[in-house]
Amino acid sequence: DKKLEACGAKRVGEMGIGDACDEDGWETGYTAWLPETLSALGVAAEEESSTPPEPPFRVHEVCPDGHPGLNAVVPPQLCPPGAALARIVENRRLPPSDYERDIRHFVIDNTEVDLPFNLGDAVGLYPQNLPEDVEEALAWFNLQGDKPLSLTCMDETASA
Repeated sequence: DKKLEACGAKRVGEMGIGDACDEDGWETGYTAWLPETLSALGVAAEEESSTPPEPPFRVHEVCPDGHPGLNAVVPPQLCPPGAALARIVENRRLPPSDYERDIRHFVIDNTEVDLPFNLGDAVGLYPQNLPEDVEEALAWFNLQGDKPLSLTCMDETASA
């Protein structure tokens, strides 16, 4: 602080401190610090709204004129290069249901795939949506599940 002050800097707020041991983790300190800091910086407060914001993109179904069978294309299972797919045979919540955090115990079946695993390695989980959830979302958006989609970004400031 003293070195910055000597260079002409002015303090606009106190340092924010988050503590992972707080009841809601680091957000306890952050939630108190953020509005004060934004106000000190002259940033207008966000307006509260009971509706979600407009999406920054528009979804269009693609008409496959002249491309027979395009609608039948099914994207492959998500699997990054160098990774292997394995079934999860157990997915169990560890803490009681009234505990705020969802901590899980997973058991991975490696009988059908070679999963070399060394101490310190990490495992990534790539979940799939339940078919009934997909159908509900498609109905809500009034889309067909077998039609390709195109997204158009409506926000000129967004980057992909």
